[in-house]
Amino acid sequence: MGLIALALAYTLLMRASEDAAPKHRVFFVSGLVVLWVALETPIDTMSDRYLDSVHMLQHVLLGFVGPPLLLLGLSPRMAGRLMRVPLFRAITEPVPAQVIAGAVMILWHIPALYDATLRSEELHIVEHITFIAGGVVLYWPVLKDTSAHARWEMSPGVRLLYLLVATIPQDGVALVLLFSREPFYDFYAHVPRLVSTITPVIDQTLAGAVLMVLGKATMLVSGLAIFFRWFGGEHRTDQAGLVAP
Repeated sequence: MGLIALALAYTLLMRASEDAAPKHRVFFVSGLVVLWVALETPIDTMSDRYLDSVHMLQHVLLGFVGPPLLLLGLSPRMAGRLMRVPLFRAITEPVPAQVIAGAVMILWHIPALYDATLRSEELHIVEHITFIAGGVVLYWPVLKDTSAHARWEMSPGVRLLYLLVATIPQDGVALVLLFSREPFYDFYAHVPRLVSTITPVIDQTLAGAVLMVLGKATMLVSGLAIFFRWFGGEHRTDQAGLVAP
């Protein structure tokens, strides 16, 4: 139901803005598909009942893959309309965005909260919503059409630094999971083992690897896009200087 509501809201926003191109719709639908895969396929069942590593994959999809695709689905006018929502501009500025996204990543991976979400469906839904929202807030200052409405529009170099800083909360959680020799989450220490050789500690180590590798991969893709757009702009400027009379 949540994904349907999100799709309907996007459709209304698109019609009100009247500047969405086909590429925007493709990106937004791709983002919805990623969220659907994370929430409505066996990934959700396996993460809720059996494997911490699959649960971490779900978090990466919700927080770092789906949100930038959703934002790429916004045209400049659509992003501008969203900025009129009270407090939205404030939380999407670079510094608050980093703080909010980092807090979401760290707080939900504290053992007491992590285990609580696996025992309460309502709390688990809240967790998922905050991961998606945290990802949207994190990527908002980075992407071209959304960042254009910020009070502080970062230069390409600062955006790359911003993405580097954004990996710190990921790495903090991932390193704990990678190097802990005891089960960090009590819930996964007592679930049935789908594969007998994947012990709770091995599963936990895999979870840390998933977060570190896949989480960084999403940042790397964004960083490369920024770098090549920056490099291309500098190159065009140099070329224009060479042909100028």
